[in-house]
Amino acid sequence: MHHVLLLVSLVFFTPVEPLGNPIGRISNGFNGAENAVVPVGRFPFIVSVTLNDNHICGGFIYNSRFIVTAASCVYQKTTSQVQVTVGQRSLILPDPGESRFQLRDIIIHEAYNHTTRFNDIAMLETSQALEFGPYVNYTLYNAVSGGLAYISGWGAFDESKMLSTKLREAIVNSPNSCDLFPVDVFDQNTMFCWGQSVLDAGVRPCQFDEGSPFIIPTSSTTFYVAGIVSKNLGCGDSDIFETIYTRLTAYYGWMTRTGGLQPSLEI
Repeated sequence: MHHVLLLVSLVFFTPVEPLGNPIGRISNGFNGAENAVVPVGRFPFIVSVTLNDNHICGGFIYNSRFIVTAASCVYQKTTSQVQVTVGQRSLILPDPGESRFQLRDIIIHEAYNHTTRFNDIAMLETSQALEFGPYVNYTLYNAVSGGLAYISGWGAFDESKMLSTKLREAIVNSPNSCDLFPVDVFDQNTMFCWGQSVLDAGVRPCQFDEGSPFIIPTSSTTFYVAGIVSKNLGCGDSDIFETIYTRLTAYYGWMTRTGGLQPSLEI
């Protein structure tokens, strides 16, 4: 990941490519620093979404059968092409608890628009139930709050724009304003923007970060997610550092109908 997470070219004043295309990452800030690599077991809910065995996006574990990711990641893809890997930290070496799962179904939000990336959310049903433990677990989701959050994924983290082989993380701060985005790009009811150039020192999602969770800390070891990376104006290629995320609380009804309740909510 660069200090740019999976960035998606927005339909801004000039056409931009959405993150769903191979142009996203946590960009411009890690520079390979070892302390940016996520410790084993820190974010057990993060998954790698692969296309024909190659990492393309991130996602998070919703419950024992469903993964949440960006619709742009799996748009027009089939279950025979897409898999998810849980418990993964390295893309090239085995990790504790690492397992790859085939998919039974890919459910893209029925109102998803691939041009604007509105309603950029999908749920992936795994072929068998996930087993939870210290390295693999679900996470709750809730509203955006506070002024600090984490972004984490395998997105590009240097000017090569190639993916990171290790899961990385970075801190991002609340934006000064989201007013720079026109209404045909940004819907505050179903999206939120986050990031700023000064405090973040260039950190933002980049290629291969699409679908990765936007993480809110509740303590030094506990977290919840509030969004998933959808789009931005590019990692390292733009002076606009705000990234647009899908607002998860806007999709409570859809996620419950599609994937059922989360474990802590089950009766």
